[in-house]
Amino acid sequence: MRVAAVDADRFLDPEHPRWPGHWATPPTQWPEERLLGQETQRVIDEAIERLPATQRAVITLRDVQGWSGEEVCNALELTETNQRVLLHRARSKVRRALEEYLSEDQ
Repeated sequence: MRVAAVDADRFLDPEHPRWPGHWATPPTQWPEERLLGQETQRVIDEAIERLPATQRAVITLRDVQGWSGEEVCNALELTETNQRVLLHRARSKVRRALEEYLSEDQ
């Protein structure tokens, strides 16, 4: 079973008269002080650890270690397109984990 990177209900209907496929509600602005906390970093680390191996490798190299897309493609023997897809999926899953954690107090 394949899970969408971002839930479809987060977007307007493709037949929407003015904004087809746009965000139904924009992503939430998170308070900076919460994002900088150690507990939030733990949530991020755990979310990354739960990712499939290739997604975990791509997000770690790109977002944690700061590698370029080209460097990641060369190291992992990925096409540029595949690297972008894996990074998008990984970031979406980490974002979902953050949204769940940060919405607990609201």
